[in-house]
Formats: sequence, structure tokens, C-alpha cells
Amino acid sequence: MAGFYEEMGDMVQDLLLPDTEDGLGQGVVSLKRTTTTPGENEWDPPTETSQTWPLKAAVKRVDQRYENGVLIVATVDIVTFAVPDTVPVITDTLVIDGRERAITSLKPTPSAGTVAVWKAVVAV
Repeated sequence: MAGFYEEMGDMVQDLLLPDTEDGLGQGVVSLKRTTTTPGENEWDPPTETSQTWPLKAAVKRVDQRYENGVLIVATVDIVTFAVPDTVPVITDTLVIDGRERAITSLKPTPSAGTVAVWKAVVAV
């Protein structure tokens, strides 16, 4: 029998299907990881390889907000995405509608146990 968060993870997978498939997903979003490998000799240039994973995601713009009574004016996007095939890390990037964006905050929900959804904050 599946636990609560396993069931929530399955529900998120369905909810964040692209809108063309009757889901709430928006645009084309993918997770990108670039790995640098040193050259065979110290004078050889390093090589970079990239992997990407498509995401079921929704993107929300945040322009300004209050934090502890202080107005913060910063434009970022909050990307909510279903659990991908690989565990994301803060050094990954998100590619949103063809534009690569740096992740400034990344957290799983819940923070312990079986992850049902991920949230990332990306610079605009």
C-alpha cells in the first residue's frame, strides 16, 4: 500500500501534465546538468557534457513581496515541478521555454521522506 506522499507524488505527476494534455503544466521546462571533466593531461582543455531531463512544471513570477515587514523588490520565477528521473542539485540549471536559468533556491517537499514535489527559485 502506497503512503500519503507517494500518492501525492503520483497526483503531482498528473496535475503538472502540459496544458495540451489537460494538466496545469506551463511551457517547456527541463532540468540541465553540465559536467566538466579535466583533460587527460594537465595542458589538455577540459570537456563539458550536458544531460537534460524534461519536467512537468508550472512557473510563477514573483516581482515583490514583504519579508519580516520589509518590501523586497526582486523579480524571480518560482518553478514547481514533479519529481524528475534524477535528483536535482543547486548547481543544475532550469531551461524554461529555451532560456537557461540559474537556480538560486531548491527544496523538496516534504523535506524528509518520500519527495512529492520540488520547488526552485530561478533568476530572471
